[in-house]
Amino acid sequence: MNAFSGVDYLPLRPMASPMSVVDVFFPGFSAVNASVQQLLPHDVNGYVHLLCMGAVFVVFARYAYSYANDVINKYLSRTIHIKYYDETYEMVTNWVQQQPFAREAASLMAHVRTQQQMFCQDDSMSKKPLSYSPWDGSFPFWFKNHRLTYHCRVKDHHEEISISCIGISSAILTEFMEECRVQYLSLIERKVPVFQPEGGEWKRTGLRSARDISTVIMDEKVKSEVLGDMKEFLDQQTLAWYTSRGIAYKRGYLLVGPPGTGKSSFCLSVAGLHDLDIYILNLSSGLSDEGLGKLFSKLPAHCIVLLEDVDAVGMKRKDTSAGQKQKQKDVSQYGVSLSGLLNVIDGVGSQEGRILIMSTNHVDHLDEALIRPGRVDMTVQFKHADKDIVVQLFCNIFKETPGVEPEKEVNDVTIEKLAEEFATHVPVGEFSPAEVLKFLVKHKNSPVDAVSGVQEWVAKQMEVKESKAKLERENSWVKDD
Repeated sequence: MNAFSGVDYLPLRPMASPMSVVDVFFPGFSAVNASVQQLLPHDVNGYVHLLCMGAVFVVFARYAYSYANDVINKYLSRTIHIKYYDETYEMVTNWVQQQPFAREAASLMAHVRTQQQMFCQDDSMSKKPLSYSPWDGSFPFWFKNHRLTYHCRVKDHHEEISISCIGISSAILTEFMEECRVQYLSLIERKVPVFQPEGGEWKRTGLRSARDISTVIMDEKVKSEVLGDMKEFLDQQTLAWYTSRGIAYKRGYLLVGPPGTGKSSFCLSVAGLHDLDIYILNLSSGLSDEGLGKLFSKLPAHCIVLLEDVDAVGMKRKDTSAGQKQKQKDVSQYGVSLSGLLNVIDGVGSQEGRILIMSTNHVDHLDEALIRPGRVDMTVQFKHADKDIVVQLFCNIFKETPGVEPEKEVNDVTIEKLAEEFATHVPVGEFSPAEVLKFLVKHKNSPVDAVSGVQEWVAKQMEVKESKAKLERENSWVKDD
């Protein structure tokens, strides 16, 4: 009750400021505007109204740009998408890394450039040269007077890239991809692209220099026979012959021999000789039948598939006490079954045009069904070094190299005599070519030192081999007990 008039009044409440259109986009703007006007001595309504109009324009422009961008991207632009696991990814990224905009982008990924990414002589002379590429964003650049945009997005721990342009034709994009392809082919000239499984897909993991087949030291007669067989198979007339007779156009080789005898080197040399990519697969890497089938289904028409150490999977049959053969459990401890492997080799869905090479250290561990004729067309034996192989290794290391001055008076005739003397001190069939090569490389600057030190080296190596053999015998006795 009011003490002076005796009339009751409700408490006074401030009147709410009227809501303006700006409050829809900026809640509370009217209240702030009223407070500012009370604090300032001059009338600022004109400035406030101008600010409001500017804010409305910015919001409208933002939504208009977004809408226009969506319309352009959907109806007035063309885009090429590049899969991370496809070789086109290497083509595009190699091209981009050489462009000026790759260093000027707002978001960059820096990494040490590997030998296979070297593009010029200067790079090879510096230690750990850096390479830069745009990362996680959209980056415009010019190509043949056209404005293209390079898009890079990180997804599932790898990047997805695409190239887009404004227009209704994709011609400039296909020209761009063709330039990337040509440049990439020049980069891998005289190199062997090596592919291995990654994430259930084939991924190029390296570029190996094409090794001259003459540097692969093995039995010359065997080498000549295998190379002749491969050359005939890859001839176009052979393809026509296979096709006309309804025979599956593929070839299989089994390389047999202990470690260090040159099986892998031979495969890489053959790939370089015939300009083929090589796809390397280790069956003990945890693949399933489904994963193996998927990988084989994505092989190109002409390539070399190398199944390394195929005996490590352990899918051999064994004889029962009754003398009949019985399969072991079809699924190996690594997940690939014998039937799954046979199916990808020559089943209905197997690829034609490829050369399949299987390597093994123990041919007696393989199932007969895996190496029967039709699946393996030729078995190639790689053996420990005999006299001829030791002589070849010695001459390969010490003979004159074109363009390099020979040391003192050591010529090729002298090297051949030293090679014969060296070979007389190396026991036949005791050492792998890799072991002999390791010793020769250690003395690469002096063939005379290599000859004078070979007897001591042989004695030490034989002691080591005997110690290992003794330990293996002792372990086998313990297991038998």
